[in-house]
Amino acid sequence: MNRTKKSDHQIFNTIVLVQSLLFLLCIWGCLAIYNSNTLGASPLYFVSRQLLWMIIGLVLMLAAQRVPFRFYREHAPVFAAGAYISLVAVLLWGTRINGMCGWFTFGWTSASIQPSEFAKPFFILLLCHLAGNGRNDFKTFMLLALMTLLWVIPILLEPDAGTAAVYLLAFGVTAFLAGAPVKYLLALPALLTPAAVWMIYAHPYILRRFSGFWNPASDPLGSGWHIRQFQFTLARGGWFGVKMGKAAWANSYLPLAHSDSVFATVAESLGFAGTLPVILIFAIIIFALYRITRQLQSEYQKLFIVGMLAMIAVQTLIHVSVNVALLPPTGLTLPLLSYGGSSLLSTLLAFGIILSAMDYHPTEERRDHYT
Repeated sequence: MNRTKKSDHQIFNTIVLVQSLLFLLCIWGCLAIYNSNTLGASPLYFVSRQLLWMIIGLVLMLAAQRVPFRFYREHAPVFAAGAYISLVAVLLWGTRINGMCGWFTFGWTSASIQPSEFAKPFFILLLCHLAGNGRNDFKTFMLLALMTLLWVIPILLEPDAGTAAVYLLAFGVTAFLAGAPVKYLLALPALLTPAAVWMIYAHPYILRRFSGFWNPASDPLGSGWHIRQFQFTLARGGWFGVKMGKAAWANSYLPLAHSDSVFATVAESLGFAGTLPVILIFAIIIFALYRITRQLQSEYQKLFIVGMLAMIAVQTLIHVSVNVALLPPTGLTLPLLSYGGSSLLSTLLAFGIILSAMDYHPTEERRDHYT
């Protein structure tokens, strides 16, 4: 009994810690978004909208947390079917933004929804559902792989190679945790080669991005522009930054400084000293939630929590790597910090389901109904 009470206390403390850190990251993101537009004509435009999305997202997270995880597990195929239909529908009726048909826009408003963002937690739920039988044989692995391919194809057709990569890497982590042999996972790059060749052939800009990444000086005003602006922004920020409100480079030259390049914006404003806490907070959240999974009896809950955390961690790592010029530009946002209602709401929704999977309800006694 004492062990149960101690476990409840640890779970409660973890929930409070995670909720507090998520709120802190959201506020940090709002400050970065504001700082990326302080020298513009409407410095409050993006940050005011982000604050609204933040409030809605936090309410959504708390509501999702209150729903018993059993409900998500039992209705995983239904949620996944709805999410997948939206991925296909956006190809037919979506709005094209920056050359990518990945958003639904609502009438006279400027509000838009990106289905590939909201589909993420339901994709992981589906993988957990398919792997829930506990088998790690070849048939189960192929089922997971084919289902992942089915989801990735419409994302590639948008085209959104960066998001597709996040889905594929999240599948690899989830399949490995579900017990898939390493030899199956090592064969994936060879199987994905035809899709990569087709993407490069159908969209030559991908090859130009790699060319600009390897040698940005060869085309400084074209394919190398983004990489060079990242380098200049980081160099200007240095160790301690140029202070808030003085990020001239992010305001003038850095492409999409409030979304795709928000980490570089933070680096210019606050320098390395200001970016390190962001990385540490993400690491603390992921470690705290991963640690608590050891107290859960259900493999399904453990798999979902770690799989969803892996997807968020992969996207975070790619965004940061791009912003410090370690990877070619991908167009991926930084979860919780980048501007965008779809990214913010979907990430907070995912964390709400994660907290639900921890199976703690402050108004009830601990319930031993793990399955």
